[in-house]
Amino acid sequence: MLQNKDILLLLIRLFLGYTFFSAGICKLTGGNFGQLIGPPWLEAQLAEYGLGLFAKVVAVSQVLCGTLLLSQRFSLLGAIMLVPMNVAILAVTVSQQWVGTPYVNSVILMLNLTLLLLERDKFRFLWQADRSYQISPSVTDQIGQNLYSWLGIGLCLLTLLVAPFNSFLTHTFALPAFAAFAVTLLRNEQLSKLDRLLLALPFVAMTMVTLGIRISHVFWGLGGVLLLEALLLIIRLYLSSRQQREPAEAAALAG
Repeated sequence: MLQNKDILLLLIRLFLGYTFFSAGICKLTGGNFGQLIGPPWLEAQLAEYGLGLFAKVVAVSQVLCGTLLLSQRFSLLGAIMLVPMNVAILAVTVSQQWVGTPYVNSVILMLNLTLLLLERDKFRFLWQADRSYQISPSVTDQIGQNLYSWLGIGLCLLTLLVAPFNSFLTHTFALPAFAAFAVTLLRNEQLSKLDRLLLALPFVAMTMVTLGIRISHVFWGLGGVLLLEALLLIIRLYLSSRQQREPAEAAALAG
């Protein structure tokens, strides 16, 4: 059974992965793809200053970072690549004095740094280069080592290629990509039934957000999914923490 920190790690990967993947695709489609953060009109605004190409580079980079995070196989690489992008985005929102946006970006940056903190053991060699370190794979490193992860990555790249030209094909490739990444996670034998439900609901939410611009009232259902996810996460965290306390309490009583 996965520990609480492992579940939180996976959920943060999914949230950040979809957030940036969808933001990049939305920019490339001119706003014809559901997403959580914007703005889809960034390219048009920056083009006034001769920075249209820069906006496209930002969008493509967001898609690539999001894909790596969703894949699980390359999620650590995606988390590392995302840090300078998040810092740059935060700097832009602050300099442009966008109301509220810097706070949202600050939270996203904190989640990004949390991912790296949870995997800090893999960075110890950076602080003492004159020593040898043996980096052991973590429990979550076993997730994503299958063909479904590669399938999801391939579909995401196809989504990236067609996004500037055809909205229908963009959705046609993106939704199966989410399904492939879902299978990547859910087929892991370490997951309990509660864990599988916790990790399946984010993909339901991804689909609803993606199609939100096409289906009316879908966000009411999204609110229900998020509420259920929060409730199940609280239950999961409580049950796991209680399970970890019981052996210690039993040992204390025996002593």
